[in-house]
Amino acid sequence: MWLADRRGKGDSGDTEPYSFDREHEDLRAIAIWFDGEAVLAAHSSAAVCLLGAAADGLPASTLVVDEPPWPLGGRDDPTGALDAMEARLAAGDPEGALEIGLLRLVGVPEPAPAGMKQAPGWAERVANAHTWPREGRELERMPAGTDVLRDVRLRTVMLLGEQSPEHLRRSTAAVADALPDVEVVDLPGQGHTALQTAPALVADVLRRHL
Repeated sequence: MWLADRRGKGDSGDTEPYSFDREHEDLRAIAIWFDGEAVLAAHSSAAVCLLGAAADGLPASTLVVDEPPWPLGGRDDPTGALDAMEARLAAGDPEGALEIGLLRLVGVPEPAPAGMKQAPGWAERVANAHTWPREGRELERMPAGTDVLRDVRLRTVMLLGEQSPEHLRRSTAAVADALPDVEVVDLPGQGHTALQTAPALVADVLRRHL
């Protein structure tokens, strides 16, 4: 298994200007490196990038897509939350920016961030907070609707937390309806952070469905 840090995260560099199109290029380079036989997995906004790359003809064998916040008609306007995140980042408060993103964009319950701060991955989340607003702006710029996904021919396994916010359940269902070859797997008792709260469950699901 190979773990790729997205642009501006972890060990990866960050060349301007940023766009989802450039992330599609990154994914294509990875897929080509594996001779088109890779199983590629992504969560949340990364899953949107993976699906976008697949719509552009990504040479891979299988996709694993975890709750993509794909833009749909009637979506809520995220501008206020993104503006608030950028203000906290400018003030030198990435943790505060992350909390705003989790509460207002992801839709986690009010008590959740306090518990998440105790988890080992919190520091990494804070370090990546600066990438949230630009990814949110890219989601804003995407046209609403899933028509672009109807030509994706790759086998896709979609993960969906039983307790995930309604807007993510709705977008996951819409994406699943658009894809020709898809299997949706429910994660009982889990929300959008199942990768952190139940990694063994996610690993078991992947072993059984891939």
